[in-house]
Amino acid sequence: MLQNFLKELNLKTNESVRIDCPICFNKSTFSALNNGTQTIYNCFHADCSIKGRTRNELSKKLFNELEKQKEPEIFYYRNHWEENLENRDYRKYIRHYNLEDYHEIIRYDRHLHRAVFLVKKDDKLVDAVGRALYKNKNPKWYRYGNSGYPFITGKSDTAIVVEDVVSALTISKFCTGIALLGTNLLQTHIDVLKNYKKVGIALDKDASKKAVKILDDLALNMNVKFLLLEEDIKEMLDEDVKKLVNKVNKKAWGWQNDTY
Repeated sequence: MLQNFLKELNLKTNESVRIDCPICFNKSTFSALNNGTQTIYNCFHADCSIKGRTRNELSKKLFNELEKQKEPEIFYYRNHWEENLENRDYRKYIRHYNLEDYHEIIRYDRHLHRAVFLVKKDDKLVDAVGRALYKNKNPKWYRYGNSGYPFITGKSDTAIVVEDVVSALTISKFCTGIALLGTNLLQTHIDVLKNYKKVGIALDKDASKKAVKILDDLALNMNVKFLLLEEDIKEMLDEDVKKLVNKVNKKAWGWQNDTY
């Protein structure tokens, strides 16, 4: 009953009212204030104990504004991250994906036994993601921070969105690779992708439904294309990756669907 009463007040952000209490019915004893995220209410009559707060249903616009106001997390480099090619599993992983040239952004976590990829924004370390080197280790990918910022590599004005860091590095030889570090699209990702003239969505084959949803979310704001992959990009030969990127750049843009 009270929840519906508060909702019917339809208070705007920072708006307050002083009205008759809906519980004890005393005159002008009930106050309510919408502070943007919550509605705080209280009856000041001595014989009425009603008071509390309820979370507001935030509009998407207001939610995004509040997210931008949050203080960014200070992310620290871990002392147990090493440039260590002596570890057998780490060395095998680096060599398997031809990552030797990326030593500036890759470390070995000797505590968690993971290959760590540094996530940077404007050359500043803001996060990191670690790939398990043990077989059947869960989670396979571990995010050290909560910045929500994607892994970006390359300097082309064409970007291809992928799930993981290694796929992004594979793409970056021919255009900008952007790893979401998962399959969920955040506002942070959208803000980044708006800076590119052309965007391709190339998630792994088992995430094609998520890729289509991401495409729908982006299509109104930018030139975007959906790429259904038969093979993970990180497993492709360089010549095949180059052909894929060339085809993307040559195609007319808009909401499109191609299989590679």
